[in-house]
Amino acid sequence: MENYNEFLSRISYQQAVLQIRDGNFIPNERVLQKVTPDNSLKPFYGDTVVFDLPKKVKKAISPIIDALYDKCPECFCQRLDEHTMHMTLHDLSASDNLSQIACDVFKNEVKLLEVIAKNSVERHKIKMKTNFIVNMVDTSLVLTLVPIDEYEWNKLQKLYDMINEVRVCGYPFLTPHITLAYFNYNGFDKASSDKLKEVVTSLNEKLDIEIHLDTKKLYYQKFVSMNEYINIFGLAE
Repeated sequence: MENYNEFLSRISYQQAVLQIRDGNFIPNERVLQKVTPDNSLKPFYGDTVVFDLPKKVKKAISPIIDALYDKCPECFCQRLDEHTMHMTLHDLSASDNLSQIACDVFKNEVKLLEVIAKNSVERHKIKMKTNFIVNMVDTSLVLTLVPIDEYEWNKLQKLYDMINEVRVCGYPFLTPHITLAYFNYNGFDKASSDKLKEVVTSLNEKLDIEIHLDTKKLYYQKFVSMNEYINIFGLAE
């Protein structure tokens, strides 16, 4: 289990200046699984455990997305709907081919019900603060979050470890974040990359949002695209 100081050290690479390659930008091939060549969001299937966000938080983050799309629309694909905004606790299964993961999704749901029957999820809140808008492995821009102290981190990590009993995550550590926008399927040129750096740096300098994650809004969800999530059940119900 990663402790709070180890987490802070791991995310120390995050900074106000956007880290994105100089010159023409080509997105990670993972974008191609979720986005069509005309930059519409394509069918993409799977399941996940997420914190839905309070409406006031979604309203606070929406102007950030507005600024990205107003000033650098060529850098992104179809905009994500505000109501889908969430913080992922733990991804489970995902694929652009439903038949490949249908069995896994079924097993995940059954196993998750078993896990929460043994480990009841208490109703409480986890206090987080915004960190920076960063490039998430060339797939998307995300708003990263940090628990305000070790006590809050431990609450979050405990929940993550519990879901890890269902299916071990494909990446070893939790990096709390809210996805703001997926990159353009076709990438973009150096001029757009430079402009995006300027916009993100300016936004990062003004970031200061406190977010309380509520286990009452912690859901097991299934999705059929990055814009269509369905709540299956709450973990603290």
